[in-house]
Amino acid sequence: MDARRTALLALTAWESGDRTIDAVLERELESAGLDARDTALAQNLTFGVIRWKGRIDWVLDQYVKGGLRSLPLPIRNALRLGLYQIDYLDRIPPRAAVSESVNLAKRYGHAGTAGLVNAVLRNVLTSLRPDFPDIASDPVGHVSVVHSHPRVLVERWIARYGLDMTMVLCEYDNQIPRLVARGNGLACSTAALAAALRSEGRETAPGRYFPECLELTGGGDVTQLESFGNGLFQVQDESTLAAVRLLDPRPGEEIVDACAAPGGKTTYTAALMGGKGRIRAFEVSPARGEMLRSNIRRLGVGNCEIVDGEATAANAGPADAVLVDAPCTGTGTLGRRIDSRWKFDLTARERTREDVLDLERLHPRQLFATQASRQLRLLMHAADIVRPGGRIVYSTCSLEPEENEQVVERFLAKRPEFGLEAPSERVPAMFADGPFVRVLPHRHGIDGAFAARFGRAGGDGH
Repeated sequence: MDARRTALLALTAWESGDRTIDAVLERELESAGLDARDTALAQNLTFGVIRWKGRIDWVLDQYVKGGLRSLPLPIRNALRLGLYQIDYLDRIPPRAAVSESVNLAKRYGHAGTAGLVNAVLRNVLTSLRPDFPDIASDPVGHVSVVHSHPRVLVERWIARYGLDMTMVLCEYDNQIPRLVARGNGLACSTAALAAALRSEGRETAPGRYFPECLELTGGGDVTQLESFGNGLFQVQDESTLAAVRLLDPRPGEEIVDACAAPGGKTTYTAALMGGKGRIRAFEVSPARGEMLRSNIRRLGVGNCEIVDGEATAANAGPADAVLVDAPCTGTGTLGRRIDSRWKFDLTARERTREDVLDLERLHPRQLFATQASRQLRLLMHAADIVRPGGRIVYSTCSLEPEENEQVVERFLAKRPEFGLEAPSERVPAMFADGPFVRVLPHRHGIDGAFAARFGRAGGDGH
């Protein structure tokens, strides 16, 4: 019951507009004081309901008079937790899932809502469920419901990738993310890292695309490992390495990382430079800046200066190379940031916050345009920072053209002294897509990413 209660409180707080689901659940777990087994169950329930929320809600809407959203938040989540256990957790008997959800409804509602939860879940168990939207007549509705993704994204992806590839992409997002360690080249070799992890009882497999990477099997919290504390590795999806490889940082160079936190790309840049040269890492968020500082210290990066604020010509130049890993909508990482998909669904959360600049309050189609304006501004600053003959790499973890190719086109139109430079041998060949680096989850089996490299005229460059 404590695990289910913790999950319900986290889900209700998140749906009320309180932070990310990871942060909310972490807070609830700290106050709950659960043992390891119940902590794992609370995490499974919380993340499972968020991941499958679209499908779960569609099913429950068929059984709740007036629809699921007519119910108070805690009762909605009691029903969601019950259906998730019935449909996705084989080791929990259906009768136990119903009983525990009824208990939650009693605690956070009243006898009437408890009776409703009992009736709905028992009806789900005993009746013939309605068919999902037909894939032939309503492909967007079918994929959106069955694969639990917002309609606006599914519609865009079907138009871009086709129906079959969109389903593969959504299936990737619904898998448990791979856990990848990028070895810290400043501290050890990949072989030494594998040996250190093995001595701590963790099995590894080689990364798919980069020799610095190891896949850790078994999941769990690896930040408590001695090897992590000693700075031997950074938890980092392989897709994030491509932009740094495209930047091609050299020992002795002056590098600016314009959007540095949490520091995965920054510290990888330092490793490729062999710790020689200078990195200036900029971050506008104080909280994320602390994460950056923590990773810089832990990984023993000695050639990096952290600067609070936005990188501009006044405080950052000149530089041989600038990395602009721009904030974006993150549609390539929806499997890892499981609640992020629902910012594209205006019905997914209560809209209670007053700040009209909060991106989650915007219509989904406005998100891309809003981010693109910010991204272009960052690129224009980078153009003023990099010296003649230098280069800029612009990257996102978005799949959307408004944040990728269209930003590149707008930048080149404004700054004709820059030209696109092909990826060539700097990145794995399968990531090269004409002048761009493009990593697609449904094609490459890792998180999505985009990158473009610009060279500035007027010098030798690389």
